[in-house]
Amino acid sequence: MKMQTALRTMAEALVLIALPTAAIAGGSVTATAPVSVTILAPVTLQNTQGLAFGAVTKPSGAAGNTVNLDTSGNVTITGSGDATHPASTATAAKFDLVGQPGMTYSTTQSLSFAQPGLTNVAVSAPAVGAGAFGVLPATGVQELRFGGAFDLSAATPVGSYTGSLSVTVNYN
Repeated sequence: MKMQTALRTMAEALVLIALPTAAIAGGSVTATAPVSVTILAPVTLQNTQGLAFGAVTKPSGAAGNTVNLDTSGNVTITGSGDATHPASTATAAKFDLVGQPGMTYSTTQSLSFAQPGLTNVAVSAPAVGAGAFGVLPATGVQELRFGGAFDLSAATPVGSYTGSLSVTVNYN
């Protein structure tokens, strides 16, 4: 009796094993998945105004100064030196970022001068003309403004300095 039960159990197991194999070997199955795509407007970044510190008179003594240009175009001079900013035009850099409204983004930026002599050159974090930084408003256009700073001393060479402000927008 035990032998018959064991044989019957083995036979049933063989049938169960054979059934799925036969179904796979003798047929086919098909499935579908939904597909979607969203086409977005291209993102562009255009410079609309350069960064200009204006004229600065270097300090005459051993003490140095830091020249700061804020994102509104205002120049301040800090430090214990006697540098001055005579009446001259100073402007913050401006860029227009254009893309899909609601798009989120971040920026990286760098400022450099071609001539040696200015030290601790830095660009400010961006400020926006309207709306919240990091999210394009409903218009799809946002103005980004940048300022900068540098140190100077009595040893800073006199002359005109030129350079570049590079801005990269990383968008999601």
